[in-house]
Amino acid sequence: MDKLVLFDIDKTLLVGSTFHYAALKEALSQVYGIKNPRSIPNMQGMTDLKIIYTTLALEKLDSDTIKSGLDECMDLMYLNFKVALQNKDLIVLDGVRLLLENLQRLEIPMGLVTGNMEAIAWLKLEKVGLKKYFQFGGFGDRVVKRSSLVKDAIAESEKNLGKINYENIFLVGDTPRDILSGQKVGVKTIGVATGDFSNHELILAGADFILNDLKDTKTVLDIILN
Repeated sequence: MDKLVLFDIDKTLLVGSTFHYAALKEALSQVYGIKNPRSIPNMQGMTDLKIIYTTLALEKLDSDTIKSGLDECMDLMYLNFKVALQNKDLIVLDGVRLLLENLQRLEIPMGLVTGNMEAIAWLKLEKVGLKKYFQFGGFGDRVVKRSSLVKDAIAESEKNLGKINYENIFLVGDTPRDILSGQKVGVKTIGVATGDFSNHELILAGADFILNDLKDTKTVLDIILN
């Protein structure tokens, strides 16, 4: 079937990973000596790479210093997260499992578009039993811009599925950044108000479709199949 659905992870598929940011901050302290970094307003939808760069720039670190420690910072962030995850619970949002099962049954390929670094993204999905639905994606340890995540995910899908009409690609996410990234690339966007943004904010961002959540499987499938 000539369709592709790309999903954000946090607050779209699951909730409960607030310690992800704590793992990032701990890595910043371990590598760069920044113990209490200034908060970035409105981080929702930012890539991990963008958050690291922006945080360290606010602390007046130059780009060469940031780049020199970046690989080590990412490695430690992953290890910090993995340790914390052992004692934490993540919760799959209502309707998500049934939707993914139905998309899989219909043989509609699914990918990820997430600001998470790849290793952390797979850990989260494995923890809650959703990893089996996804084989590829665009991840936040590779690019700064959210729209580049969408391009990466589509490029990965095309390696196995061939070219696909962008009119048949749907990006599902809970933040205006998700919606805007989809617009920039030219795919259809489905905004779900399961995170920190209201229906109205997602409408203002320009989402093609707006849902309160993913509980109504039929409605979501109707959007994708029609």
